[in-house]
Amino acid sequence: MTRKTVRLVIIGNEVLSGKIADANTPWLLGRLRQIGAVCTGVQIVQDTMSGVAEAVRTDAEAADWVITTGGVGPTHDDITMAAVARGFGVDVVEHPDLIALLASHIGEDLTEHQRRLARVPDGAVLREGGAFPTIQFRNVLILPGVPALVRSKFEQFESTIAGERLPCSAVRTTLRETELVPYLEDTLAEVPAADIGSYPRRGQDGWRVLLTLEAPDQTNLDRALAALLTRLPADAVHDVLHDFRPEDEGGLGE
Repeated sequence: MTRKTVRLVIIGNEVLSGKIADANTPWLLGRLRQIGAVCTGVQIVQDTMSGVAEAVRTDAEAADWVITTGGVGPTHDDITMAAVARGFGVDVVEHPDLIALLASHIGEDLTEHQRRLARVPDGAVLREGGAFPTIQFRNVLILPGVPALVRSKFEQFESTIAGERLPCSAVRTTLRETELVPYLEDTLAEVPAADIGSYPRRGQDGWRVLLTLEAPDQTNLDRALAALLTRLPADAVHDVLHDFRPEDEGGLGE
């Protein structure tokens, strides 16, 4: 199964300075997992032309899709459109459909600041939906920074990047991580296509370790789970979850 790869570019001094908590990255990561896409990297960059241009250009070469958030609007720090254009070596132009849309809402006599909302990289296409279209340039989807808008706009094109969800199982054990090491390493040696995560948890009856097993297909996942359970002492296995979907529960938590 070939799953689309996605990279996120989160744009904004307010995120890097801690002034605003980044709500978009965790939501997008969870949603990408839910729809069967694979995020291969996240960059948080300042509101600088060179920084955004370089981040978008390199990520566009490394992934099937790039999603940017932030820096879209009429103010001085809204540079994403121009930065994407610079990253790909094209001009910024006024899109006639956006000019018409703005005129229908605001009036024909648009100010210079209002016209900025219609400026996009030359060759960009409009993905309809909502009050204002989403801008796509090549494999880059340019989203605003407001979380509510990010979520509504993502829903407009998520079917384009959706694939089969990654199969995942989980095992809760009473062993410590140091005790689990040889079992995990031997399992991965037997099923190298699998991936195992180890997450200590403290409960009312002491520490447990949650093990998650993932693989690109169900066959390899079943092989890995069987290989691990064969190796683990039976009395150390608290329970087994054959179909484990942490993304549907808001993640693994603490």
